[in-house]
Amino acid sequence: MIRILEEASEEDPPFDLTKEVEAVFKVGGWLEKALDFDHREQQAQMAGAVARSLEQGEHLLFEAGTGVGKSLAYLVPSILFAKTRQRPCVVATNTISLQEQLLEKDIPSLRKLLGGIPYLSELADFKCALLVGRANYLCSTRLRKAMAGQSELFEGSQRAELQRIAQWADSEAREGIRQELSPSPMGAVWDAVNADSSVCSGKRCSPDTCFYRRAREAVDRADLVIVNHSLLFSLIGAGFGPRDEEEGVLFADDFVVFDEAHEMIDVASEHLGLSISSWALETSIRKIYNSKKRKGLLAKAGRPRDFDAVDNAELAVADFFQYLHVKSLGNQDRVRLREAGVLPLEVFPPLSKLCRSLVEVAELTEDESLKIELKDQAKRMQGYLNGLSEVVELKDDKSVYWLERTGKKNQIIHLRSAPLVIAEILRERLFSKPSPILMTSATLTRKGKADSFKSLVGAEEVEEGIVSSPFDFESNLQVRILSDCPEPTGQNRIPYLTCLSEMIHSCSAGMEGGTLVLFTNYADLRHCFHALRPRWEKLGRSLYAQGEGYSRTDLRNRLMDEGDVLLLGAESFWKGFDAKGSALSQVIVTRLPFENPGHPLLEAKTELLLEQGKSSFAEYFLPSAVIRFRQGIGRLIRSQTDVGDLVILDSRILRKNYGKSFLNELPKRKYEIFSSDELMQ
Repeated sequence: MIRILEEASEEDPPFDLTKEVEAVFKVGGWLEKALDFDHREQQAQMAGAVARSLEQGEHLLFEAGTGVGKSLAYLVPSILFAKTRQRPCVVATNTISLQEQLLEKDIPSLRKLLGGIPYLSELADFKCALLVGRANYLCSTRLRKAMAGQSELFEGSQRAELQRIAQWADSEAREGIRQELSPSPMGAVWDAVNADSSVCSGKRCSPDTCFYRRAREAVDRADLVIVNHSLLFSLIGAGFGPRDEEEGVLFADDFVVFDEAHEMIDVASEHLGLSISSWALETSIRKIYNSKKRKGLLAKAGRPRDFDAVDNAELAVADFFQYLHVKSLGNQDRVRLREAGVLPLEVFPPLSKLCRSLVEVAELTEDESLKIELKDQAKRMQGYLNGLSEVVELKDDKSVYWLERTGKKNQIIHLRSAPLVIAEILRERLFSKPSPILMTSATLTRKGKADSFKSLVGAEEVEEGIVSSPFDFESNLQVRILSDCPEPTGQNRIPYLTCLSEMIHSCSAGMEGGTLVLFTNYADLRHCFHALRPRWEKLGRSLYAQGEGYSRTDLRNRLMDEGDVLLLGAESFWKGFDAKGSALSQVIVTRLPFENPGHPLLEAKTELLLEQGKSSFAEYFLPSAVIRFRQGIGRLIRSQTDVGDLVILDSRILRKNYGKSFLNELPKRKYEIFSSDELMQ
């Protein structure tokens, strides 16, 4: 019988984690006996490295190529360590698909494995919990309140949506998170019924009736907690994290596994910064009171001067964002803020007055639940005020501030900030903790070294390990590179786009199975989509594109179901898109994935590197492009039996000196060079 470390007597032999992990993953080991899994030497190496890092209390970065089986390689030592040391393990992923894989495939396999090892079988009952951000959970208290006051709060279509949510809550909801609802709930309605810190608390809500409290209670009992990167970095940004012993997901004695660790840089930058949108602020004000429809929180309790305060705040906010739209942004979609005090200040007095009105009405009302909601809205408005003040004054000299437009009609204005260097923050709040941190992914290195990635996240001293993919790329992968594609940059892009459309059509029209085409921007994607659509309709085959009516999940499902489609994707399709089998037979890379140097954050990073006497291209843009390139080409071969064609249409990979950096990362040495004339013949 295994005894936890704290209960072991002097006569008990200490639990040897490294030895036990070796017994699981060795040739003829428990993984083969209990699960009938094939031995993979790379998986055994990774599991051993994770076990040693846990025993020694050291951080670890480990790159494991596709097909290694890295989930079990870190789950086995992590859960053995968690159970024998009574220290919960936190696993952070970036995609829902990986969370589903862990919950539906890997964790059941782990339970079966442990159950099949006689002297470890008692550990198979380890407790696992999934936790997402509080706002993703339905609050039964707020739902009841919204149902009771729906006539004052919602109009017709919103009331219908509220009824749909209520029906789902009564009959279908499992975890009570918005991701379970299909289609996704309306933002304005969900915001009125989701778990809110002021309403949903341990004093007012019971795990018996509250989804979020139930989830938090499960986390408190869990040996393994699964979260996403966004939640983790939001907690760190809010001041929780590894140093906080009382709150947050990361307790002082937690250890953390970052799966899909290549996403850490982008997610940390987003969630350690600031974001205020015109839509969010205007929606919050209308929730307080909509004078046209006479609905909102103040509908019954508000005084005439309170309604005036709402109207004045709404007008001031509209004027403020209109100024940003016309004067600050002009014809640009994104503008960096370089000087403090250049944005209008007239928005502050009306918002401050609205905050005071909300507090006053809250103190006067006898309705306890309304009091809580009003105080919460006052807190939100004060948060907006603080955020606006930070942007207007450019308070943090270590952050970059900018404005940008988003939305289908480009009418939503955002004020954003991001830390210029996240390494300093993560070094202090994450890697300075004594408990081990594991970072793993298939793409963390360049030229066999993770120096660039470690420098960006502040983990310079972390040990690293690398194992390659067990797949036979030499036999299962064909690589072809176009030699004469026009330059993708310059004033006249018509020749490039024309060539791109023709090459995509010629490469994919005769292909058996599906083709995924990877773009680096939506403008090129949309051009090719509209250019190709008539030709593919004539062929009687399906053509799909990101941003053209289907979600990423829908697009994957259509690819897998139909198996003979042309799918155009950008951004998120370069990473985390998994389509095993013949449904995906070809991946086409349209352009080497360099980031846009004009983005305010990258512009500021470039300036910083120049001040340090360093090349931004060599230090940042090239390494990040190479890693993204590896992620993109990794979409093709996802299993031992997968075969496929990789086509690269950016001829700069052959012509430019930096092209060697990309060629060196190809999973096989030999590739074929072809011309457009040869393909068209």
